[in-house]
Formats: sequence, C-alpha cells, structure tokens
Amino acid sequence: MPLLVFMYHRVLPEPHPEAVDLPLFRRQLDYMQENFQLLTPDECCRYIRDGIVPAGKKCCAALTFDDGWADNLFYATDELKKRGLQAMMAVSAGFAHSGSVRETIDRETLLRPIEKSAASARAGNPASYLNEAELKMLMGSGVWSLEAHGTRHMTGSLGKSVLAAPQGESDAEFAEKLRADILNSRRYLDNLTGRTGKVFFWPYGHYSNPAAQIVRECGYDIQFSVYKGACKPADRRLVLPRIGVSRWKKFHKNSIVFRNALLEKLHGLFHTEKVCFDDFYQEQK
Repeated sequence: MPLLVFMYHRVLPEPHPEAVDLPLFRRQLDYMQENFQLLTPDECCRYIRDGIVPAGKKCCAALTFDDGWADNLFYATDELKKRGLQAMMAVSAGFAHSGSVRETIDRETLLRPIEKSAASARAGNPASYLNEAELKMLMGSGVWSLEAHGTRHMTGSLGKSVLAAPQGESDAEFAEKLRADILNSRRYLDNLTGRTGKVFFWPYGHYSNPAAQIVRECGYDIQFSVYKGACKPADRRLVLPRIGVSRWKKFHKNSIVFRNALLEKLHGLFHTEKVCFDDFYQEQK
C-alpha cells in the first residue's frame, strides 16, 4: 500500500498564483478524505520507519506544509481541525521571530509573493511567517507537528539551495556550513517543541546525497524532497518524494498516477525533476 505525501505552502482566502485558495483547499481535502486514508504525522513516520501500515483498503496519504506561513494559522488550521486531520509543518529557523498571537493580518503581508516575503524576512521583517507565540499555540491545537526546514532558506551563487551542495566554496567548507545550519535549526526547534525532531524537509527540495548523509548524522532519519513519487512501507531511501499541490486538475491527476505503481513507473520514464545536485561536488568533476 503506497503513501502519498502531499506538499502545501500557503492557503489563502482568495485566488493567488502562489497559493491554494480556501475553496480549492476544501475541495482537495474532501477528495483526499474520500479516496485516501489520511495519516497523522506519527502514523506517517511509523509507516516509513517501521513499515506499519494502518488497517484499511485505501491508499495512504499525509499532509505537509512548508516554511511556516502566517496564513496557515488563519486559514488552514481551522479547516484541518474541524475535519480531525493533522499535518506536519516544516519550520525554517531563519524566519524565527518573537511576537504575540495575531488575531488578524494585513492584506499586503498576507498576499506578499513568496520570494518577496523571504527577502523581507531576511532583511528583518518576517511578518509573513508565524512567530514563536503562534507556533507554540499551533503545537497545542492538536493539528500540527513542527519539523525541521533548516536555517538558511535561500539560494546560492548557482541558483540552488545553499544547503543542497557546494556552490563556490570547497566541499569541506560546505560540509562545515551545512552541519552548523542543521544543528542551529535542531536547537531552535527542539527547544521550541520540547522533543527531539526526526524529520527534515529540504528547502526548495534541493539536496545532494553527501549533504543528506550529513543531515542524517545530525539526527534526521526521515528526509523529504519535492521529486514526485510514492513512499513505500519501511522506505529505506535517504531522501523521500512528495507531491506538490496546486491547481485542481494537476492535483487530481497526481493523486491518480502516484497511487498506481504502473502509472508511477510510466510517469518516471517521461518526466525528470532535477533536485539532486551530487554533480556540484569538486571531487566529482
């Protein structure tokens, strides 16, 4: 029985080119609840680590949300809670900031494009992202499991995530920077949640196998990218697939393709997704 891990970022009240709007989110959840057995974060981890598949005849699915957007508090949380669903939230320690729990958020901040929001956060205005008080509140909501997304959510000189592979620095310098980044992220999240995290989400989905091995050595035995595919029980792959969620037609097609082993294999013959950057290492050139 395969497991499809769906990846969201933002859920907004109205159509937006970089988000799922609330009516579409509800329609997608309706479809998933009808056609999948939706796993909790703990069930998802037991499935991947130990091969424990919950009883039932439906294909399994799990929900993940990247970055820690403020709109996840205002729109996604209530919808998930009223349906009794749980999700993993990949929190970037680089967007950490203090503040009180907001009751509203201004429209400009809410609708700010992703790259503009990230640049604004790095410049000292992280209002588009959840603050620590809000993250703590979400931990108590019964909906969210907060997981690691590194510290530096940005691209390097070659246009790929700075955590993925060397991009100008030596392999040794990169390894040192990566380890420091991951351990900083671990300290932040472990202190915030009061538990030792075991799940890591690669920013932009970019990674390399040597980098993934360093992340594993830092304590993360489950890692996710963004190449499309299904997870298998007791999946031993170093980095696992997820399926990005956008418009209805693409979501519906992917939901059908990746819960069927033959269709998934055929998809792999005609589609390639460049997210692994082993070729960036100097000794391999």
